[in-house]
Amino acid sequence: MQKLNHLLLSFFLLLGCHSEESVTADEPKLDFYIDSYEVPDLGFQPQLKVTYEYNSSGKLSRYRVFAYNPDSKSFVEQRHLDFAYSDNMVSEITGTLSGATSHYLEYVYEYSDNGRVSTIMETNATSGINSEANFIYDDLNQSIKVFYTFSNGESFEYEFHLQDGNMLTDKTTRGSQLCSDGEYTYDKHINPFSMLGYTDYLIVNLSANNRLSENINRVGCAFPTVIPESYSYEYNDRGYPTLMTTFYKSGSTIGRSHREIFYK
Repeated sequence: MQKLNHLLLSFFLLLGCHSEESVTADEPKLDFYIDSYEVPDLGFQPQLKVTYEYNSSGKLSRYRVFAYNPDSKSFVEQRHLDFAYSDNMVSEITGTLSGATSHYLEYVYEYSDNGRVSTIMETNATSGINSEANFIYDDLNQSIKVFYTFSNGESFEYEFHLQDGNMLTDKTTRGSQLCSDGEYTYDKHINPFSMLGYTDYLIVNLSANNRLSENINRVGCAFPTVIPESYSYEYNDRGYPTLMTTFYKSGSTIGRSHREIFYK
């Protein structure tokens, strides 16, 4: 029973209820990261930079996305996303393109009585297609279903299972059609992106540790041409990753990529 309570607590914290006591003051915070892709005969070339800003309470307040300009050999800001909070939980995220005065993207969060994310509503001015993600929790089996519905009539269901705070398996379906199912492995080090304090719309930053491998069976629906297969890491003296190398499936247009991670 004690182990089950511990797992349920981890499950509870991961999906939205991040209490003030759950984050200690001496934990490092993400400062920025730089993504680079390997180019034949040129080595790793920078592509993207993301920086993080925090409010006086230590919560994420903004992140900025920069694209690399090879002509000027510098990063140019493309957009930024701002975070608003209510009762110490993210209530809204708004995205603004560089130089614009109106939002191109907005996420509005709703929570159940126990503080877990129940709904994320997306307004996308760029595509003109709005969407909604609704979360259903199965605490006993450590699984979560997310139902995505779109204003153009499309929909799909994403289901995943957790163990020790990590997503071990997942499945995507569209109606009766299986799109994909996957299995994943992890290291024992902290995933710094899981400490940002919110559930992202596409469930990218969820797992507590860093992913080592993924084996995804893509059956139907659309899927990417660049497919990650495994990962390796370098860590600092506190056990946080400072360099992630991604290895892609044979036949992908990219062989490897680097993510350099820096902390405040």
